[in-house]
Order: sequence, then structure tokens, then C-alpha cells
Amino acid sequence: MKKTILAASMLSVLSSTALAATYQLTELPRYENGKNTFISDVNESGDIIGAATQLFNYPIDVSYVDFESSELKEAYDRYVNNLSIINEDPSFNLDDIKNGIAVSNADANAFMLAFLAGKNSDEAYQKFIDRIGLIISASSADELIIFDTQATFADSLTRSVTNYPTSITNDGVIAAWGSAPYRQAVFEKEGEADKNVFVRDWSSRGLIISPNGKRVTLEPELDTYGGSSLVTDIVQLDSGNYIAVGSSSVSIPENSQESYNEQCDGVDELVQVCSWNLQRASFYNTEAYQWELDSNLDVVSTAKLGLGLVRKEDEKGTFSSLALATNKNGISVGYSSVRNTDDDRLYAYEQAGYFKDGQFIRIHPHENYIQGGKAIDINNNNIVIGNYYEQGSNYRGGVIVRKKVGFYYDINSDIYKEIPAFFNGSKATLRDINDKGQIIGQGEIEKNTSVPKYEAFLYEIGSDKVTNINDFLPCRAEDGSAFPYTIAEATKITESGHIYANATKTVERRDSLGQVMKDSEGNIEKEAISVPVLLTPVAGGTIEQCIPPEAEEYERQSASFGFLSLLALPLLWLRRRNT
Repeated sequence: MKKTILAASMLSVLSSTALAATYQLTELPRYENGKNTFISDVNESGDIIGAATQLFNYPIDVSYVDFESSELKEAYDRYVNNLSIINEDPSFNLDDIKNGIAVSNADANAFMLAFLAGKNSDEAYQKFIDRIGLIISASSADELIIFDTQATFADSLTRSVTNYPTSITNDGVIAAWGSAPYRQAVFEKEGEADKNVFVRDWSSRGLIISPNGKRVTLEPELDTYGGSSLVTDIVQLDSGNYIAVGSSSVSIPENSQESYNEQCDGVDELVQVCSWNLQRASFYNTEAYQWELDSNLDVVSTAKLGLGLVRKEDEKGTFSSLALATNKNGISVGYSSVRNTDDDRLYAYEQAGYFKDGQFIRIHPHENYIQGGKAIDINNNNIVIGNYYEQGSNYRGGVIVRKKVGFYYDINSDIYKEIPAFFNGSKATLRDINDKGQIIGQGEIEKNTSVPKYEAFLYEIGSDKVTNINDFLPCRAEDGSAFPYTIAEATKITESGHIYANATKTVERRDSLGQVMKDSEGNIEKEAISVPVLLTPVAGGTIEQCIPPEAEEYERQSASFGFLSLLALPLLWLRRRNT
């Protein structure tokens, strides 16, 4: 198969490692004004969409802030006390922030961001969301604006919106979803001081963007009180039309409407604020939804794809289903609220399945009520992949995931199979499947750790094992140093076998303003970030045998012991590990 267009251009434009064991790794451009860059989807032409998080230089509006409030003063006092424990003094005070120092002082900036993050559920404070959409080319990673707008208080976007680019077709049409930007409003109540609040018009909308910049909002079936729609996947049909899938609000259940009628009368707060507070929880009945667009990206039809149950007369709460992916055969996959057909009880968690002819069809009946699952992708041969889990409780009564495994299901042959992980009990998550039946995902690599570590794997239908994608990479960089990348999450595998992934890499640590950080002795600090990478298959490559760092040190210090002494070491690793 030919390399993708971007793969070829990357190899000529960017520096990359020497030929790897079986794959060559090329680091793709990162977003310069943030720490982490991720890949969301890639088409067969190599066009990439993604996201960035931990952004620098967030615009902070202090014009409305009451700097005499006890909450803010207490937060600052706690900050100062924490510094005193490590014998440090604050580099700012609240008056400094009031006068705008958060623009230039990273400590003040970080303090205000932390304070505002703690007030995310309070309508009286500015909202910010640490994620933007990206278009990644051969030379740069540029912001993809979904619904954000220019801020009134800074030369910047508001940074108050949700941004999720989700899918891109082979001809470059992008599907995404996001929220409306927040804006300031004033609540006036007789006998009380006016109150500044932040409101928005709706919580989510699907969006389609053409390569030439045409933007088509996918409206929900029901937009009462704002409504909700999101789009998770889009494919181009042989006819030239497009099918986009996701979900839409379709009705308001009785409980939600009663809460709205009782609370949202505009007496004690703005109606928009009351509605926002209610919609932060489950408010609408939402169903998996499909929009068909013509070759000009005009919506020509819409349809509900199905729900896994029928509401009973005494059921007043919300039900939902969601389509996460679709194929050219008109079959979509996702999950839904479902009942057990044996005793008609409602499952506590969503169930994986596919949508066909207006019906939701469960993939794998579960045995008890702590089990759930999601079908997350389907190829054009009607093979579905997904993730199945079992919930439980820890000794403190908290909810934990006891089991999480990937599966594939062949609709044509009705074959269901769980995919093995790195070890028995390793929690795994699948991400993508191509038409050849190659599947990528990620799984836990170590047992009994307090902080689980995940690495990406490749699995081929017909095989009986998964292979750590890091095994395909070199043991060493070109200069002989430790290989600087670990593939933590594989996102996309193309028909030509190219793998696009998110890797961890150690770089200079940067503060909230993007400035390089140094310790008390003037040494540059380091941190691990996520970078996007392309893995290109190497013809005739073989997996390298990587010696662990401790073995190399032992060999240098004890060379006179001879070859047999090395065999007594714990491992002459056949798979590479973090160095």
C-alpha cells in the first residue's frame, strides 16, 4: 500500500528517528501555546484533527471579581500558608491581581485559575475550559475554532467552550461538537444589589466543517431551553452524500419538566441560570441520531436511530442512547439504556450495541446488573469493536471498575470475542479498527500499582494475543540515548497500516504563562507531556531485543564476567520498557 500523503510529507519535512525495528516514529507538530497535543482522528489522505490541553495565557477577567469576598481571601490565605511550609514567600497579593498582574506573573495566574476552577459550578464566576480543537498539518498545529467567540475583556477567545473535533472524512470534511460561549449577564432583584452571572445559550451542538470553511450546525430535534446535539462520526457515501451520527435531545421527561416549572420562575435567579443548573445533570431524553447531508453539506434528512427500551407509564426520569460511529453500510454502533429481557429490570449501566433499521440491538447479553459496555467503532465489513466493564465497590463504598476488556463482534457471522490484554486482569480500552481487521487500543502494563500505567497495543483478528506497540520501536535514539517516546495511546490505524498515536515525552517544564521553569538552584525542570506521533511500517523490519538500563550498567561494570553472567540477569528483555 502507498504511504498516506501526510506520512510522505512528514518524512521529508520533519526530523525523525532512524529506521526502527518494524516502525519508524515521526513526531508531528505540537500546539505551541499549550503543553499537551492529542490526535482525535485521521483520514486516509493523512489529514489530522486533534486537541490541545493545559493551555498557556488563559484570559482572566477580574473586572467583576469582589476582592473583599471572604472566599477569595480565604483561598489566598491557604495559598500563603502552603508556601510557608516550604519556606517560600508569595510573589503577589490580591491587590496585585486586581491591578492585572495575573497577565505577567505566573504564580498569580495559576492561583486565579485554580480558584476559578473550584467555582466551576457557581454561575457568579468566569468559566474556562482547558481544551481546544486542532488541525495538524505537516508544519504546524493550528486551532480549530468550533463555537468560541472573541472575549470582551481580552484580546483572545473566551476559552469558555467545550471543543471536541471527532471525525474527518477522506475528502476533508470535519465533524465536531462543542458548547456555546459564556457571556456576562446581570440579575436585578428589588431590594438587593445587582448580581453579575455567567450564562450560555446551550450545552452542546454538533458541527460540520467543509475544507473550504463552510460551517453547518446540526440542530437538535428538540431545542426547548437550549436543547442538545452532538456528532461523533461522519462518513461519505458512494453517492457523494454524508452521514453524520451522534445524539439529539428528543423530549423532556416528566421529572425534568416539573423541576423546571418549580424552580425556574425568574424570582431568585435568572431563568437562564436556573436552566443551566438543571442541565448540568441529566435533563433531556436523548437518542442516537443521524443527519444526512448532500454533497453541498446541506441537511436533507434526520432520523432517530433507536433506543434500547420502551418507557413505562410510571417512569419519569431520563433515558438515553448514543451512536459513536457508523459505516458506509448504514450501520451505527454505540450504547443505550436497556432492560434485562428476562425480568424486565433496568440495567444500571449503558449496554453496547448497534443501530439498524430504527432498532437498537444488544451485542452481548450480560449476566448481572454491575456490567455495562460501549461499542465504539465499526468497519465497512460490519465488524464492531467496543469495551465491556464491570463496576464494583471498594472498602470505602466508592465505585470502582473491577474489569474492563475490549471485544469485537462480527455482525454478519454473529461471532463475539473478548480481546486478550497484556496480562490477566489488565484493564484495556479499544480505540479503532480498519477494514483489514487490525485493532488498536491501550492496556495496563503492570500489576498491582497504585497509579495504573497504560501503553498502546495492536491486535489482529484471528490472532490470540496483543502486541505492545512500543515493541515495534527502536531501543535507542539516533544519538545512542534512551528512546524518548512511549506510546501511551494509539488513536487511528489506516488501511495502509500507519498508526497515529499519542506518545509521552519528557520536555522542559513550563508554567501557566508558557515560561520555562527552573528550580531553586537554577536548573531547568522537566515534565512529561503528550505529543502526537506517526508510526510508519518499515519493510523487512524486525523487533529489536532491548536490554534494560540496569542490565546495561551491570554489563559495563562487570564485563570481565563474560557472556554467561549476563544470562543470570533477571531479563534480557524481548519487549522494550520505559527507560
